[in-house]
Amino acid sequence: MRELKNQLASRQSLAPALRTVTATGTAIDRAGFESLTFAVHVGDWTDGVHTVSFEDSDDNANFDAVAAANLVGTAPVIQDDGNSPNGPTFENENLLVGYIGDRQYIRSKVTITGAPGTGAFLGIDAILGHASKRPTE
Repeated sequence: MRELKNQLASRQSLAPALRTVTATGTAIDRAGFESLTFAVHVGDWTDGVHTVSFEDSDDNANFDAVAAANLVGTAPVIQDDGNSPNGPTFENENLLVGYIGDRQYIRSKVTITGAPGTGAFLGIDAILGHASKRPTE
């Protein structure tokens, strides 16, 4: 049987929390890894529009928005989808968004609008793959 544990690394960019205000995650250093995928964990949503995005940098100081062409998949927007009472778009889901850019540092961000009273539970991890040295940890 094959396993991935010794071939991947996981880093937390944005800690899981009930979010009502915009938050920027910790930058992830891609050194030693050729691929990165973000795992966006969405829990219960009550209100507000929660727009997930990603930023990258060469120096871990000056960050730019990641171009859509450098993402595999689409960064989610968690909001009321007009189908109540079925719940909002992406509520209680885990979503994967790949990064194919070439910059060394990348971080996640959630921009929250609509003045939510309760907000939504959200956390974002980075899964690093194609390690130059194995096992990874």
